Amino acid sequence: MITPTTGFTALSQASAGVATADLDSGKLPDLATAVAQSFNLVADYWTPQAAGESKRVFFDTVAMRKVAGREGEGMVDLECAYFCEQTHGCLTSLANGSKRLVNALKTYGVARGTPLLITYLGKTQNKTNAHQSDNWSVRILKLDGGAVYQ
Repeated sequence: MITPTTGFTALSQASAGVATADLDSGKLPDLATAVAQSFNLVADYWTPQAAGESKRVFFDTVAMRKVAGREGEGMVDLECAYFCEQTHGCLTSLANGSKRLVNALKTYGVARGTPLLITYLGKTQNKTNAHQSDNWSVRILKLDGGAVYQ
């Protein structure tokens, strides 16, 4: 998977043996018959719509991502968690910048590749200000064969 901090990781392994073109040669192959790989390089930003929404994902990394700031701020850096989700035979990269979610993954040292069930629990009122924060459940998944990946 391509991530902002690691560059090519799982994608590099998946693309091993895939030919690349020498752009300086001036002799480029015709891409009309090339087959697109199943992995989308663009990380979708996951914004759950309702409490109870969940995703089964593999954790990738925590890295900074440029996002639109508040009015007049322009682009700002947001620390996001990146995940890999497999649905309908396609791999998708997902990102979420919720501070509680990111901090949980960092605090517990979740290893890259760990299978997770992440459930959005809704908003909770902050105790120190008038704002609300996203609340999450993050559980490690036990894969067939009994192994728990951590």
